[in-house]
Amino acid sequence: MDNPYSLRLYHYWRSSSSWRVRWALQLKGIKCDYVPVNLLSDETENPEYLRKNPLGYVPVLEVIDAESPIRYLSESIAIIEWLEETYPTHSPSLFSGDSFQKARIRQLAEIINSGTQPLQNLNVSLFHSSHSEEQKKWNTHWIRRGMQAFEKLVQETSRLYSVGDTLTLADLFLIPQCYNALRNEISLSDYPVIEKIYQAALKTESCQDSAPDQFQI
Repeated sequence: MDNPYSLRLYHYWRSSSSWRVRWALQLKGIKCDYVPVNLLSDETENPEYLRKNPLGYVPVLEVIDAESPIRYLSESIAIIEWLEETYPTHSPSLFSGDSFQKARIRQLAEIINSGTQPLQNLNVSLFHSSHSEEQKKWNTHWIRRGMQAFEKLVQETSRLYSVGDTLTLADLFLIPQCYNALRNEISLSDYPVIEKIYQAALKTESCQDSAPDQFQI
């Protein structure tokens, strides 16, 4: 069965983690309903949402199967890997190459996923300081640190995109982080390989169709 589930994605339009999953769905042509969640209100702290994800974060994928109870899956890497395994005929694969290249793709994605993006989360910035200038200084530090590491590693694998000439998981994590960098007034010209990848990815239909402006609330 080509599409065994009905899917619903709870997401915030400007969330980079949400963008990654929207992009994977668009790239693979997987049908999904999108439910906007406002991170600037208390919506993610109500009991109903916390039953979907106890951390109160987005995105959350709701998986509906007529023969099973509704299930929820959070964390963007877990969601994307589940999509990859559940819809194997939906090309392209986001993990290309041999075992080492697949591991490198995950490494690049994790630089953003665990070492960069979480440190910019609103609750982290607010915990660090209540002053907007201090928050921006904090965010800028961690974004630059992550981008520098990504830039160094990606020089070994990049052609058109982060790893070769096809989009992979690494790009789905990098491009939303570039969006965050630009919002924090960080020039991509400091990272020439990343900037090249960013410009190439922005031209793809799947990137455009999943981008924040398409889902603005």
